[in-house]
Amino acid sequence: MTMPSLQINESLFDGCDFFESESSRTQLGEVFRFDRRRILFGEGALKSLPEECRLLKATRIYLVRDPALGDLSAQVEAVLAEGGLQVVVVDTDVVPNPTVASVDGLAARLPAAQDFDAVVAVGGGSTMDSCKVAIAVAANGGSVPDYFGFDLFEQAPDWPLICLPTTAGTGAEASRVSVVATDQGKQAIYDDHIQPRVAIVDPDLAAKMPPVLTATTGLDAIGHALECTASTKSTDLGDAVARESLRAGLPFFERAVTTGDRASRRQMSRCSILAGLLLSPINTGAAHALGYGIEKLSFLRGKPVPHGTAVALVLPGVILHNAPAVADKYYYAAGVAGVELDGVSREEGIRRVAAWIDGLRRQHTPYGCLRDADLRSADIPAMMEIGLQVRRLLDPNPVEVTEADAEKIYRAVL
Repeated sequence: MTMPSLQINESLFDGCDFFESESSRTQLGEVFRFDRRRILFGEGALKSLPEECRLLKATRIYLVRDPALGDLSAQVEAVLAEGGLQVVVVDTDVVPNPTVASVDGLAARLPAAQDFDAVVAVGGGSTMDSCKVAIAVAANGGSVPDYFGFDLFEQAPDWPLICLPTTAGTGAEASRVSVVATDQGKQAIYDDHIQPRVAIVDPDLAAKMPPVLTATTGLDAIGHALECTASTKSTDLGDAVARESLRAGLPFFERAVTTGDRASRRQMSRCSILAGLLLSPINTGAAHALGYGIEKLSFLRGKPVPHGTAVALVLPGVILHNAPAVADKYYYAAGVAGVELDGVSREEGIRRVAAWIDGLRRQHTPYGCLRDADLRSADIPAMMEIGLQVRRLLDPNPVEVTEADAEKIYRAVL
């Protein structure tokens, strides 16, 4: 049975509408892009994997998976086998926060492997980003840093990529952007040649995520939606998608973390994939940029803060910083989150949703503040130096972030 694709599948965009805000409307003469490949969404979508491989004329599979998946990997392999497909390689040599060395290594292993005709990536954002970049580097030669920037791959990959996310947060399965860690910080590649041919988003694949992982990946997805809608690159179409992402994620986040029931898992997967669709045409902002400062320094100190949690540490401060420019969007998020708004000003409503997000992180992750990652006041200049270099995210932030602003945001979570 062929699973329907995104535009008619599983009510993924049920209720999508548009912000009534001049800041989000596409102006006369303005052009914006919206990227989409084939996306299948819904419980049981995993069963469509063999048919999707056949549509790509693939019968021999190079499977790349997170080494911690265990039974879930066996489930994917069983579905492929039942569909008459052969897994010729199972590659588990991927790392969290992929590095130049790890991705270059995968790019070298691919052409050296047995004959295969498709790559299937099963895991979180690190696994999917590793595969997205590696198959393009393998086809074009050189090393990952040769392609940092925009549209530098000349040749399409030799093999199609199918991504199956096992978390609900990064949205990497839906975008033409991947991030790789370097000694200088995280660098990004934007290119059509790294966008997966097919994304199969089966919420049941995320069902075994422990509460802390559910929280940190969910906070990342919510951060994507909030930052994309606040961006100066936002569009009416992008805002419609961001709004629906928030409607899926904000009300269901705590249920997904505390009970993990199937309905809440589904909604967090919707939140993730919808926000992921925005990462290529719009992208995130200051919270992700400043979050990189926390990630890198905490890693160097031997107590790495997960990506989504690092973003969530600074997101409340960024919301308050950006509020004068995009108050309508944050106020909408406050209402969707269920924050009490009766009788309060718009400014107070925004403060309340910022405090609510801060509370989610404090309650559901080990990082209530920077000190929980052994980061102190003396570390703020180093975090600022890292975060303020990420111009690709800071430039479209709706309000300029100065050194003084960045310091204030970091100090708020010491």
